[in-house]
Amino acid sequence: MSMELYIYSPDIELQGVIDGYSSLRWRRRFFEPGEAELHCKASAENLALLRPDNIIHRLDRKEAAIIEGVSVEGEEITATGRMGSSMLDRRIITPTINFSGKVEDAMRKAVSDNAIVARPLPHLVLGDTAGLTPACTFQATYKTVLSVCEALAKAAPLGFRVRLDVPGKQWIFEVYDGVDRSVTQHGRPYVLFSNEYENITGAEYTFNATGYANYAYVAGQGEGSARVVVELNQTDGEPRRELWVDARDLQQADGQTDADYRAQLIQRGTEKLAEAKKSESFTAVAVNTSNFAYLTDWDLGDIVSFEKWGIRLDERITEVEEVDENGVIVITPTCGSPLPETLNSGDDN
Repeated sequence: MSMELYIYSPDIELQGVIDGYSSLRWRRRFFEPGEAELHCKASAENLALLRPDNIIHRLDRKEAAIIEGVSVEGEEITATGRMGSSMLDRRIITPTINFSGKVEDAMRKAVSDNAIVARPLPHLVLGDTAGLTPACTFQATYKTVLSVCEALAKAAPLGFRVRLDVPGKQWIFEVYDGVDRSVTQHGRPYVLFSNEYENITGAEYTFNATGYANYAYVAGQGEGSARVVVELNQTDGEPRRELWVDARDLQQADGQTDADYRAQLIQRGTEKLAEAKKSESFTAVAVNTSNFAYLTDWDLGDIVSFEKWGIRLDERITEVEEVDENGVIVITPTCGSPLPETLNSGDDN
């Protein structure tokens, strides 16, 4: 028996319910919008519901998906889309933001200034602040609000989402953090995925240091020997791997102190080194045993431990893929930093 999927219009008006489908893929992500893919019978009713920009809502999840693609082949409709935070790629940062303070406040300002107060996205509001402590000093202009939030999130690290509030007929922007449940902490019960606990199958471990850097030279305004260059050292005792970051787009504002400007360059370097991390990840199907239940004992964004082949990784769950095929649900968490699916060609500043 399939779960019920509630379909809403862009104005968050209920259009109908789909409770018969062959497959639902629900991919949640911590640092960026997740994805959804739905396969169901090609009926006139389903096709009327699964229109682009309509919303797929599950009562048991905070995220909801905005339909972006629809295809019909034979007797099957396929609807694809991304979670609500994807709407933030519809707005760019303008005018320039110069900000120093908490990352959470920076992300809220980027969203509020460019998608709520000015050029509002329909039904989008800011949620409550979570009081998260990571800080930043940054400057941004002419990039999408989504790309700025993603860069700030990965450098912090923090997660963000745009949650559907059906009773309030609004989308709520929130920044959040996970909980450390790894075996290295002792303040709460740990979560360990391992053969010993018989709670994973089909494990995959990947490590790749291609493109890895841990020391950045960030070059801002000026020419030749007068160019402002800051250095950022994240070697932490490892051999040095250097990265050149051309940040000429960051210009010192009138009245801005040299220290504040250099802090903005350091933030750009932090973001670029976050993109140039080693890729190390564990992915496995979580067998939902009573000892570590999904959403109860662990969730997206939490730091957990994976152990297999004599390798242990204590890392954040950056992605959870849920697949419901004919009523059989498979949960696959990814822990750590997987390789990007496509090389990011944008924003090489």
